[in-house]
Amino acid sequence: MKTTTALLLSGLTIAAAAKDWPMWGNDPTRNMIGESTNLPTEISPGELDDETEAALLDSAKNIKWAAKLGSQAYGNTVIAGGRVYVGTNNESPRDEAQKGDRGVLMAFDEKDGSFEWQLIIPKLGAGKVSDWEYVGLCSSPAVEGNRMWLVTNRGEVICLDTEGMANGNDGPFKDEAKYMAIKDEVVEVTKEHADIIWIYDMREELGIFPHNVSSCSPVVVGDVLYTATSNGVDWSHTNIPAPNSPALVGLNKNTGKLLGEEASGVSTRVLHASWSSPAYGKIGGKDTIVWGGGDGYTYAFDPKPTKDEEGFDVFKELWRHDCNPVEYRKKNDKPIKYATYAGPSEIIGT
Repeated sequence: MKTTTALLLSGLTIAAAAKDWPMWGNDPTRNMIGESTNLPTEISPGELDDETEAALLDSAKNIKWAAKLGSQAYGNTVIAGGRVYVGTNNESPRDEAQKGDRGVLMAFDEKDGSFEWQLIIPKLGAGKVSDWEYVGLCSSPAVEGNRMWLVTNRGEVICLDTEGMANGNDGPFKDEAKYMAIKDEVVEVTKEHADIIWIYDMREELGIFPHNVSSCSPVVVGDVLYTATSNGVDWSHTNIPAPNSPALVGLNKNTGKLLGEEASGVSTRVLHASWSSPAYGKIGGKDTIVWGGGDGYTYAFDPKPTKDEEGFDVFKELWRHDCNPVEYRKKNDKPIKYATYAGPSEIIGT
C-alpha cells in the first residue's frame, strides 16, 4: 500500500495562556467556540525532508513543532492537561514490535511535541464491513483530570489514564499486553503504552453491528458518558443486522456500567450508521441531549434515564425533527431508496 505522511502541527500563539480543548467541540454544547485571542492568521506547514519525512520547521510559518502520525488521521485533536491527543493509524509505527494495520491514539507533550505514549488497537478483521482498512482511530477523546474516554475502532468505549503507563498500571483492567496483541504476538508493555482503566464492548454487550468503522466522540457530563454506538447496515446497505440494538447509550464514566439507552427505534430506520457525536446543553432551561441520528432525524432526549414498561433504563425522547425534506423521503407515496441522488441522508456530526 502506498502511504503518505500525516503531521500533527502545533501553531505558535501570541496569547498569554491558551485554553485547553478537552473534547470534540471544546465543551458539551459542541459549539466549537474557543476563547484564545491574538491567534496568527497565517499558518504554513512548510516542507518535508524527502528521505526522513521529518518536517523542516525552518520553511514553516507560525509552527512551534510537528510530530509524525500515520498515513491517515481522522481523529480530531484534543488538548488537555499539557498533552495533545490525536487518533491515527499505524503506518508510521512508534513501536517496531507492533507493525501492521491498527488504530492508534497518540499522546504528545503540548510544549515541545515529544511523544509520550500510545494506545494501540487491533483491527476487528472484518474489513470494510465493520473496521475499514487503514482508517485508524476516528473518534476524539473526552478528557477530565487524569481520565479520558473514547470509542475505539473495535466498537468499544474505553477509559484511559492520561499519564499512560508512566505512573504504573492503575487498573482495574490489567491485561494491556493481551489487548494490544494480534493472535500469538507477545507484547512487552512499556511506559510508552496506554494504561486502560476499563473497557465496555458495545458489540458484546449491546449486540451492535458497526458499519465501516466505530466512530463517535463521547460527551461526559457529571458521572455519565453519552455516546453513539455506530450501529448500522450490512455490506449490502439494505439489511439491518441489529435493528433492536440502541443507537445511543449512557455509561457510568467511572465504571463503564450501562445506565441508559435510547428507545426511539433509531436502529430500525438506520440508513447507514449512527456515528454522530451527542451534544449536551439547556433548552428552555431543561438539561437536554441533542443528537443526530443515523435515520436522518435530530433527537432531543432527557439525560436522566427512567424505567420503561419492560424495566429497561431509557432516555425519554423529548422531540425529534426530520432533517430530510419530505420530498427526499417519498415520491408518489412510495419511499425513495437511500444512497440515491433524490433519496434521504443520515446525519453525520463527528
